[in-house]
Amino acid sequence: MTPADATVDWLIVGAGSAGCVLAARLADLPTGRVLLLEAGGAPPAAAEGSESSSFFDVLDTPAMLWDDLRLRRRSGSAPVAYPRGRVLGGCSAVNAMVALAGGPFAHDPAAQRHRIPIETVGAAELGPVDRALLAADADAVPAPLNRRNGRRVSAFDAYLGDGGAQRVGGNLEIRTDAEVARVLFDGVRATGVELVTGEQIRARRVVLSAGALGSPVLLLRSGVRVAGLGEGLADHPAAAITLELRADIAADPASNVCGALLARSDAQVLSMNHLGHRAPGYAMLLTAVMRPRSRGRIVLSAPDAEPDIDLALLSDPHDRVAMVDAVAATLELLGTDAFVGIVESAFIDDHGTTIDALFDSAGAVSRRSVEEWVIDHLGDYVHASGGCAMGHVVDEEGSVSGYEALYVCDASVFATIPEVNTHLPTVMLAETMAARWTARGRSPDGAAA
Repeated sequence: MTPADATVDWLIVGAGSAGCVLAARLADLPTGRVLLLEAGGAPPAAAEGSESSSFFDVLDTPAMLWDDLRLRRRSGSAPVAYPRGRVLGGCSAVNAMVALAGGPFAHDPAAQRHRIPIETVGAAELGPVDRALLAADADAVPAPLNRRNGRRVSAFDAYLGDGGAQRVGGNLEIRTDAEVARVLFDGVRATGVELVTGEQIRARRVVLSAGALGSPVLLLRSGVRVAGLGEGLADHPAAAITLELRADIAADPASNVCGALLARSDAQVLSMNHLGHRAPGYAMLLTAVMRPRSRGRIVLSAPDAEPDIDLALLSDPHDRVAMVDAVAATLELLGTDAFVGIVESAFIDDHGTTIDALFDSAGAVSRRSVEEWVIDHLGDYVHASGGCAMGHVVDEEGSVSGYEALYVCDASVFATIPEVNTHLPTVMLAETMAARWTARGRSPDGAAA
């Protein structure tokens, strides 16, 4: 039953791309108290007030990321760090800002009302790698970014900060530095959450928006048992070619990093004009497969154990072929006059190995060499999705199968990873779910909202 002492109608865990949207939309209801919990804090002044347009500077700002999150990109490989935002705005406060519409809810009418401002990089701001990519392929375009007047606008900024007319107050409360340890239950009904401090917060409904890794792990830690939970994990596999630029055209490390992109078939090529202050004079072309078939999983051996997170990238043979095709096409780009004119050398590792190692003696791309390199130096787009797939773990309104008053709304519910960068699709998902939940002023469980 609903906890008698609950004063919170909607308790949302995670103030990221989905949680901020839900908090703002649910707070529009005439009645009902909304509580938004964020494990991190507000962006430090060093990040919020910085004049830098580089997301590398944001990533280097203390207290912006979960510093202990690690996973395996390939099954059997060593765990690596996986940067996720631990701050108001979540990953939208630290990402590369690429804002592309896509995913299963892109055409839902409710998704079209999203508040994320999209600003296409102008000609004056294009960096050397941007200009080269645009010149090398007619299908390349200036990148759309979640910015306004050159400044990042996170989901928190757009929905709950100045862009949301400072929604905090009234029936909406936001608590920072409030990390959730588990969901509380009365039988199969969610009744609130317990923080890592031991504090318990009662609520009539609990919504997990802790991200594609955080939400499945929280459910597992809470003893939730649903077929498919933790399964279907995905990311966009990526391969990076580092460019040493000519000294006279190297980009300012404080300037915008990504200003152009090329979408071709199942792949995306993203230009990176510099690699931050730690690697002056260097840039990158980042190639990713955007419709991967490989699926990983999250396993928790015990409630207090560290999760075993395996993206299992390239485990499907289709993805290996697609990755080799994408890298081969990128190597062709590097052979165009536009890139030859700005690049001194192009490297495929941090030991000084050049792209020459990916060609055979006749000067043609060696698919075998490319595949071996990709497997050994595989990257990701930090676009984790899946783990609480809609149609399996949750229904079309985000309700967890077999449980009451418990919902999930974030990238973990995508049954298929969006074919674009995941921030905007996640916002569109949240807009769609909020519209469904608030329709006629009632919640999905039939109780007055």
